[in-house]
Amino acid sequence: MLKGMMNSKAKINPGNLRARIAYLEENGRLVQNALDMALSLGDFQENVNKGYDAEYILREAEKRIRYLIPFDACAFYLIDQDQSDFIFTICQPSEQKGFIEDQVGYMIEKGFFAWAIRERRGIAISSNDHSRQLMLHVIATSSRIRGMFVGLLPDKEDIIPDKSQTLVSFILLNTANAVESLEYHKLLRSQNSVLEKKVEERTNALARSEKQLQQVMKLQAIGTLAGGIAHDFNNILFPIVGYTELTMDDIPEDSQARKNLQEVLKATNRAKGLVQQILTFSRQNGQELKPLKVQTLIKEALKLLRATIPSSIEINSSIDEECGLIKGDPTQIHQIIMNLCTNAYHALQDNSGKITVCLKEANLSYEQSSERLGMKVGRHLEFIVKDNGHGMTRQVMERIFDPYYTTKELGKGTGLGLSVIHGIIKNHGGDISVSSQPDLGSTFSVYLPIIDDVDVEIEPVQTAGVTRGNERILLIDDEEQIIDLERRILERLGYKVTSKTDSEEALQEFSARPDEFDLVITDMTMPKINGDRLARKLMDISPQIPVILCTGFNEAITEEKALSMGIGKFVMKPIVKDELAFTVRTVLDNPKPLPN
Repeated sequence: MLKGMMNSKAKINPGNLRARIAYLEENGRLVQNALDMALSLGDFQENVNKGYDAEYILREAEKRIRYLIPFDACAFYLIDQDQSDFIFTICQPSEQKGFIEDQVGYMIEKGFFAWAIRERRGIAISSNDHSRQLMLHVIATSSRIRGMFVGLLPDKEDIIPDKSQTLVSFILLNTANAVESLEYHKLLRSQNSVLEKKVEERTNALARSEKQLQQVMKLQAIGTLAGGIAHDFNNILFPIVGYTELTMDDIPEDSQARKNLQEVLKATNRAKGLVQQILTFSRQNGQELKPLKVQTLIKEALKLLRATIPSSIEINSSIDEECGLIKGDPTQIHQIIMNLCTNAYHALQDNSGKITVCLKEANLSYEQSSERLGMKVGRHLEFIVKDNGHGMTRQVMERIFDPYYTTKELGKGTGLGLSVIHGIIKNHGGDISVSSQPDLGSTFSVYLPIIDDVDVEIEPVQTAGVTRGNERILLIDDEEQIIDLERRILERLGYKVTSKTDSEEALQEFSARPDEFDLVITDMTMPKINGDRLARKLMDISPQIPVILCTGFNEAITEEKALSMGIGKFVMKPIVKDELAFTVRTVLDNPKPLPN
């Protein structure tokens, strides 16, 4: 057998043997190439993570494809997702770009691009003049078309080995995945950037809200203290005012003593106004709010300001006449305008400079409203007062709304101005902010909510014809001095008064003979039974009995709440004689309507 084999080998044709060896070598090279290509495909995803763009990925794909097939030109088109169209991206060498683009237009028109998309493999297409052969291969993931590869085959070459085509398909599939990963990677980076920005904005907003909350809590604490002081102070003022008025009635009008007492009344009225200011900055004095057109108030204030400050100071205004109405107290809104404008004038130390006043509408978004404690989303008036004066440091800005804090010289300011208007603005559901830098001036911005429904019910004006009477009044107050004063005033006016300093005794007195009283006047803050609870009990016994509720200050009751309970009048102490007389007569002359 060995001899037979030797004879068989001796008969092999040397030419066939060389061809066989060459075939095996060529196939070995292709297998090695395939292995190299497969190992290099992982580089695509790594390139994405390194931050390379789509063009870089396509150039890397072109290098690998040329390693398999020696194209005369390679071109890549990517899909524009917004326009749903193939967009030319790169061509190598660039000199062939014009020829490739002409052929692409021809192939799209003839439907060859659609054919390549359906086949999902390389297809050979003749050029429009049939002189050259081109290869088309879609660049696609398993779910999305990402682009198209166009390869110009070497002259007269029309056969591409199957193994090479398969490897090109692998390369282009991986190219599509890399391009898609790049797109998602960019989207994630963009979303991450947006998220980081939102987190930063939200953090800053929370920091601002925390500062605002600290300011509000500080003012609330001061306001609670101020309310207690106001109550006691009003009780002290009441007898001063009342006894002064009673004494003036007993003194001839042309006497010096009467003139002296008039000065005492002026001083007590100033003290009364100071208490109201304290309650205003602490947002604890109830005011009747009504629809207002702020434009008129601003113009009036600017006329007054122009007449009182040097002509060397320029005043510029921009008032939007189309701004909507707010619900507010005209006196307090005027106070805001004048205070901010006056402060701007004081900031111009050398009596020259510019004050700019602006009024416009601002629509606050959720994010903006969340940055301003207590503000609601929607339409607001934005009132701006700007000056180019000496400005403020950050440390000063943090304290400007604190009561009794002032940077003015002794005798030129009490420090209540900005704290008062801060309370007014908050009481109107608004907000105030300030921006300033030393030597660059200051800008104050006030936001007040615009009301959409301006159809308000106008209550009939109640008037009192005379201020005297002979009705029977039950008078209740735990302060001996105050109740003695009120009784004497009412008796001088002709009324029959039963006075009580104990609320439980007053309730027993009324329960025993309710028909013997035409009116009840009671203090709010008393031991045992508070004024509002006492009023309810009295009206349960006799629903038609009118009640006047008096208070120096009490957080538990407001004028609106008192009136909704059926109380006839809500009066703030100290009450002057004429005011008390008018209030009593008004309530008696306008009895409650009978129940249905």
